Formats: sequence, C-alpha cells, structure tokens
Amino acid sequence: MFTGQLVKELGGVLDKTLGSLLRAGDRCALLDYPGYSNVGDSAIWLGQRACLDRLGIVVTYVCDTSTYSEERLRSKVGAGPILFTGGGNLGDLWPRHQKLREAIIRAFPDNKIIQLPQTIWFEKQVNLARARAAFNSHSDLTILVRDQRSRDLAQSEFRATALLCPDMAFALGSLPRSGDPDRDFLCLLRQDIESISTTSGTAVLKSESVDWLTDQPSVRLQLNRFLVEQQHRHPRCYNWAAPALASLRARLWQGLALERVQRGCALLSRAKVVITDRLHGHILSLLLGIPHIVLDNNYGKISSFYETWTQTSELAHWAETRAEAAALARDLIANAPEDRELN
Repeated sequence: MFTGQLVKELGGVLDKTLGSLLRAGDRCALLDYPGYSNVGDSAIWLGQRACLDRLGIVVTYVCDTSTYSEERLRSKVGAGPILFTGGGNLGDLWPRHQKLREAIIRAFPDNKIIQLPQTIWFEKQVNLARARAAFNSHSDLTILVRDQRSRDLAQSEFRATALLCPDMAFALGSLPRSGDPDRDFLCLLRQDIESISTTSGTAVLKSESVDWLTDQPSVRLQLNRFLVEQQHRHPRCYNWAAPALASLRARLWQGLALERVQRGCALLSRAKVVITDRLHGHILSLLLGIPHIVLDNNYGKISSFYETWTQTSELAHWAETRAEAAALARDLIANAPEDRELN
C-alpha cells in the first residue's frame, strides 16, 4: 500500500476510536507525560494532544510520574474521564509507569478511564496478577492496545474492554523531511533493556549505531531541569506552588515534546535508508516517507505491531537479523532511482 494512504487511514482509525469513547467538550486528564529524552514517547504525546484537539476534548490536568497529585487530579477532572498516555510500558519492564497506572485506577473507581494505545508485556506472573486485580476492580476501564498479541492477552486476563488501535503518533499525519540526506545509511538501534544485544550487521554497513536518548540543550530543557531540582530540594514549597505552575508546566512539556520529535525527525532525515529496532524509528520513518529496515526488540513488540498494522507499506522492510538488514539496505541503495554513494 502507498504509505501516505496508510498513514491517513491509521490516523482515521485513531480519530474514530477515541471519538467513540469521548464526546466533544469532555474535560479530561491526560496522565504520565514522558518527561525524558526518548523521541518515540514524545511523538506519542504530541499525537495524543493533536487527536484530542481535533475531537474537541479539553485537557484540564497533566502530570508525569513525579508530579502526580491525587488531590489536584480530583479537583481538575471531577467526574470526567481519565486518560493514560500510550506507549510500551503496560507491564513490568518499566515499573514506575505501571505502579502509577494501578494506583490511579484504584483511587478513581467512578471515573471513566481510558488507557491509550499500549503494548502489553509481563515477564513475571506475580506482576500480571497484581495488574489483573487492579484493572478488574474498575467498572469502566477501556484498554486500547496497538497489536493483536496485546489484545489477545488483555481479553484473556482482564475484564476491561480491549480495543485494537494503532500508535498515537499516527495522529500527527505525514511529516516533511527535515532536510536532504547526507548519507546512505543510518542505524538507529536501542541501547536499553529492550535491545537484542548483538553488533553483527552494523559493521557490514560501516555505519555507526546511534540512539535518540540524549536531549539537545535548550531554554525549555534548562527551565524544566530547574523546576525538577526545586521539586526535589524544596518539596513543600514546590507542592504549594504547583497549582500556579501547572499552566506553565503544561506549555513547557508540550514544547519539550516538540523539540524531541524534531530532533528525531532531523536524525532520520539524514539518511537515504534507516535501519532500526525502535518502534518509532519505524513509525516516524513512515510519516517522513523514508525507506527503512525494521528489526525486532527483545520481546517481539515491533514484529507484532508491524504484522498488525504496517507490513503493507512499500517503505518498510522486515529483517530477522542485523546482517540481513545490512544486505537489504545495500539492495535498496543499489536500486534507488538516484544511485550515488554518500558514505
């Protein structure tokens, strides 16, 4: 399928799905802002805000894992819906996000709660059992899942409604490249606990492996770090000032998310062909119109998403190993309309 049409269709699925769960004018909370440098989670955040804006949904409260206040959430959302940001942390690989999710579900039994599109993965049964108890205690919980395997797990383990839905970054629609490519290949490969630890293949490309976990200096970043420092050094004063700072913080976070996505798009745009085992390396490459090779992470998150939504794109090519990815990338460059070496 032509990728532009695929991106448009998946964005339409997002609007239709959220539009069936929320009404224009609803005043909601959007929880678990990604206050860290990972580009993909910021793309999710921006997509969520764009989708909610299109649907006429008003966000009255945002927080991350460190700024959450049950009292302020109650005062801002009332009986309105509570939304958890999407991503890949519903499970036990990234426990602080799951602990926040379970605590809020238990604390707000009468509010509609919507988990925006997530991948579900539990390594330990005891953690799955704890999540099951929390989720099943709520009478109005909807879990949006971004791959069929996660939906199967949700339907077998939880009483909540589980709906299949693509990643929220597709709500951004097609994006322009940040500039002309200055190299043939870019290897965007994970350097965290989801990585498959091997270096074979990248050496074949004579290409450095990079990740997008380092922020670039900016005024917004400095201001955010200052606020975080004050929160840690003077928690009572910070908590007293938090309501007055809420609007500033929300604008600051939105700007930081935009900076991070722009950084990721600029990185991907440098290459004619991208090799990546990051889900949003794949998704942003689709939005930017960049041919790319897709590899899996350590528990099958990317392959499950690819099989569910994006395998029909003419820009995305699957590889089982980095060596295979290197060979595919060489073929793509060799058969490109304008074949010239940049490395």
